[in-house]
Amino acid sequence: MPLSRPGDGGDVTGRAGLREARTLRPGSAIGVGAIGGLACLALLLPAVLSPARSWTLISSVVLVLVLIWVFVVRPCAVLHDEGVRLVNPLRTVDITWPMIHDIRSRWTLELFSDGRKYTAWGIPADPGRPRYGRGIFLVGANRVGRGKGVPQRAQPRPKVEAQSVAAEIEARVAADKRRKVGRTPRIVTRTWEPVPVGLLLASLAFWVIGTFVL
Repeated sequence: MPLSRPGDGGDVTGRAGLREARTLRPGSAIGVGAIGGLACLALLLPAVLSPARSWTLISSVVLVLVLIWVFVVRPCAVLHDEGVRLVNPLRTVDITWPMIHDIRSRWTLELFSDGRKYTAWGIPADPGRPRYGRGIFLVGANRVGRGKGVPQRAQPRPKVEAQSVAAEIEARVAADKRRKVGRTPRIVTRTWEPVPVGLLLASLAFWVIGTFVL
């Protein structure tokens, strides 16, 4: 459901596709998802093929598989030409660059627009690094970026974490403000996603039936 859609720029963040999109997801999420998925399949296949099927076990494994995908693998952030898409477990947030007024990292990446906070579930903060805090557009003390005097090619690729993603988003917001050609639409939307919501409800219903009925 759209929260706000100021201006008349059209839905540049629509489902038709995002220009120059780059998906950011921690490697740990992919690793946990792969290991958890393989472990669940190793339990599920023998349980399904067994003559004496345990529906409690089968429904429980299916529920765990869905939970891993919804809460571990699915969440990510997608950076594109006009803004950022925050893909959370059950909802998706689209914010274009002019609508991002502040960026912070407490436990996860947090974007602020017109007093509202939008959390990126899939971009956790590194507790060992300084937070990206208040006033980042005015004060550079908490900025997380490239070291001075270090050639760009010598810099290792930053991990996908709230601090490094916040630095990149801030740079893109600043670059968008300097644009002399064209105008980025001012859009903020937050929508429920039917696929993860439906899968979660279906797997929960299957678990209840498999545990208490079958």
